[in-house]
Amino acid sequence: MQLTQQIRIKPTTAQEVVLNTLSEKCRLIYNFALKERKEAFKNKLKGINYIKQQNDLPEIKTKYQEYSWVYSKVLQYTI
Repeated sequence: MQLTQQIRIKPTTAQEVVLNTLSEKCRLIYNFALKERKEAFKNKLKGINYIKQQNDLPEIKTKYQEYSWVYSKVLQYTI
């Protein structure tokens, strides 16, 4: 019995560019959040958790315009 299903997508060149750019933006956000948590742990700071980082996302989106087109839920799931 097969419980999973594999789907092969065939994106156009423009869609590949968007997917690669989105992947890069998510990677950068993940690494930034991880670095922030490691520095807080290293310096024994309290209060760096998912909620704080999630609440900082709107500020990041306004400060860095290249993140403005990325959906908020995508960035939240990345953290």
